[in-house]
Amino acid sequence: MNVAAITIRTFDAADYPALVAVSNALYADYPWSEEELRHWDSRYDGVRAQLHRLVAEDQQRRIVGFAEYHHEPHEYHPQKLFIDLGVHPDVQGRGVGARLYEALLQELAALDPMVLWARARETSVQSVRFLERRGFVERRRAWESRLEVARFDPRRFQGKAERAVRGLVVTTVAKERERDVQWMAKLYDLDVEVEVDIPRVGEYTPPPREEHTRLLLENPGWIPEAHFLVIDGDRYVAQSNLFRSERLPDVLYQGITGTRRHYRGRGLALALKLCTVDYARRGGYREIRTWNDSLNAPMLHINTALGFVRQPAWITFEKVVREEPPREEPLGR
Repeated sequence: MNVAAITIRTFDAADYPALVAVSNALYADYPWSEEELRHWDSRYDGVRAQLHRLVAEDQQRRIVGFAEYHHEPHEYHPQKLFIDLGVHPDVQGRGVGARLYEALLQELAALDPMVLWARARETSVQSVRFLERRGFVERRRAWESRLEVARFDPRRFQGKAERAVRGLVVTTVAKERERDVQWMAKLYDLDVEVEVDIPRVGEYTPPPREEHTRLLLENPGWIPEAHFLVIDGDRYVAQSNLFRSERLPDVLYQGITGTRRHYRGRGLALALKLCTVDYARRGGYREIRTWNDSLNAPMLHINTALGFVRQPAWITFEKVVREEPPREEPLGR
């Protein structure tokens, strides 16, 4: 393939099937469906949180690669963005990625970026080198872990879990929707308190409540019956949830598992994790997959104790384009 004959253009909605095909060829163990990718893209409103994507076409007008930049809605800064880039395995090593990257930088220039972040799996040596050659340095790591549901034995954890929730109510969002008209507001309040303590490269910025509601209710993989809650009185104090994968019907993805600060250290997260594994077992699922930042030691400890097996890490890289100006101190009186 002659890389000079490659055409770089802006992504169009009609490109979703081809984009999904390239992504799934790159990450066969993380396959998207078109519906899932469209939902993921709906997080970006085009005003505050922007997503801009380019695609590379060969001479037969086949999409062979993509590059994008986007703000992260939950850690928003107008001049700090994530980038992502992928080239179909059949045409890697021919300069397509370099052309996409240079084109993306030109598109980014109008935003005057200060920091760029990118992620690569540690086993993808070519991707890691690509980023390092362009001035990106490792910032942190996150591990995926997988649990074989059929091999899990909950008996040695049940006593601690039962003691942890004594005097509290363990239920699901599916039941709360029928019982309490304020369930969504309460869930949002819980999310905001829990999310602020989750390790991330930027600073947490909570989404507007309406956006939080829409993204949850429209998520094609959300399972209200597998969204478990601990309630103290009338207050949601802990949660753990699971999501379906459209392309991997025997796999469940773990969403957030989190507890309000005042309730931490009691074992509520463990009790809820047992609920999620029991749901997976009763539903005949083969595997649960979850992700943990390297700085989230308590959750890493729980998952390891339960038998989740750590997979190769995903590395977050950072490139400082220009230094952030110092904050002005308020004048004294």
